Amino acid sequence: MSSDTPKTPDSPESGAPAVRLDDMPGPLDPLDPLDPLDYDEDGPDLPNTGCGCGCGCGCGAASALECTGGLGKSVSESGDAEAAFSHMTEDGSVTMVDVGAKAPTQRTAIVRAVVEVNENTLDLLKRRALPKGDVLTTAKIAGIMAAKRTAELIPMCHPLAISYADVRFTVVDAPPSIELEAEVRTTGQTGVEMEAMVAAQVAGLTIYDMCKAVQKDIVLRDCRLVFKSGGKSGTFRAG
Repeated sequence: MSSDTPKTPDSPESGAPAVRLDDMPGPLDPLDPLDPLDYDEDGPDLPNTGCGCGCGCGCGAASALECTGGLGKSVSESGDAEAAFSHMTEDGSVTMVDVGAKAPTQRTAIVRAVVEVNENTLDLLKRRALPKGDVLTTAKIAGIMAAKRTAELIPMCHPLAISYADVRFTVVDAPPSIELEAEVRTTGQTGVEMEAMVAAQVAGLTIYDMCKAVQKDIVLRDCRLVFKSGGKSGTFRAG
């Protein structure tokens, strides 16, 4: 990888340098040999739209997190029209929003979360010595599978043709934790925020399941949307 390859912003502050999966003993997942949190090389090649995230806005950003949606700013301002509850009718009953009239656009959502463990659990995870085996590979697969089934879990979500889904991890020594990031993309008439949320949380739950034999008080925290692009509301980046 060249030295001028754009990188994403630093992971959430943890008080100590992160241990990348590349530095862990044993082989990396052969199906995903790329560095975690590397946007330029993750996923399939996107159309040459002048924007690295492939949304077609033409802002020239090198990656999804740098995309401005063609608005000249990073975070969109939500208007009054967006404040209404689109999943509720005038009489208060819930409804599935009809998105049929919307124009399909390239859409991306990125969600981050943290799984807190103790030092012993983290050591076993890094040595791939936990009773159930390779924790992070299992969590990655679980998150991707969950993203694809979000519409079966959240009642008013639309089934989407997901073009790309991934879950990436950074292992942190102090405080002992795993920082995870889920990214989902589609070209369609509605966004993939829920798919990324579900992917991140199911990946976190899978880490818990894989580690609970040695630790019961694992904490899943700070799951939040950090980036989305596409659609009428444009680009959002968490502050």
